[in-house]
Amino acid sequence: MEASHEGARRSFPGGCKFFASFSGDEFVIFPDSTIFRLADNGEELVPHDELPQRGAPMSERAFLVCASDCRAFAASRLLRH
Repeated sequence: MEASHEGARRSFPGGCKFFASFSGDEFVIFPDSTIFRLADNGEELVPHDELPQRGAPMSERAFLVCASDCRAFAASRLLRH
């Protein structure tokens, strides 16, 4: 995947920060302060206005694992239908 704001990628530019909310969403803040939420399908980053009030920092690796897990779950749901 490309290193841009479009789509969840396999690596991010330096300076990105990653957060997990207690509601189960994951977020990335790019160095230019734009915030994106990881879509449920694990493939896209959706623009978001602000971080949730309750959340915790996470590593880039943990964010990428979450994206991979979301993609696998979405694929398994497609196979069932």
